[in-house]
Amino acid sequence: MEHNPIQTMLDEHDIICQAEGIIESLDKTWETDTEQYAAAVNTLITFFREYADGYHHRKEEEVLFPAINDHPDFVLQEMIDEFQIHHEDFRTYISLIEIALKEEEYEKTYQGLNNYVQDLLDHIGAENDELFVLAETLMDEEDLETIYFKFKDIDLELGEDRKRELEESVAALMV
Repeated sequence: MEHNPIQTMLDEHDIICQAEGIIESLDKTWETDTEQYAAAVNTLITFFREYADGYHHRKEEEVLFPAINDHPDFVLQEMIDEFQIHHEDFRTYISLIEIALKEEEYEKTYQGLNNYVQDLLDHIGAENDELFVLAETLMDEEDLETIYFKFKDIDLELGEDRKRELEESVAALMV
């Protein structure tokens, strides 16, 4: 399929997953260079808030979840509700990490980032293995193509250049 929204979601998940290695590499770096550590954490906060939540979760919440919920063969509403709760939890995590960073509680910041990314990876695994497989099973090619173009509309509205900048900001932290 030329316009596969599930591949879009998987590609964004791959980019988001890069953060795990970056976070691991930040362990105790605040002890030797607090400025560089704080800058990296601020970049991650911006990435998670704008890219993971702003671009990715928005597509799920505004397009994919409703499309699945509205499908006549779908009966697992609790699954969608649980993914939605995860998204809300991730927003809370990021706010708490940001507060800890402003208060210069670097170890707490690191622990928060680490807990966040581990929960996020579990969430991504469940979406990849359950939600996306379910969507491809329920939806026909025309439905999936409609979802794809709605995803593109979100990217256009939020800015494709900004999306690339966010992707590049995380890639730059891996160097």
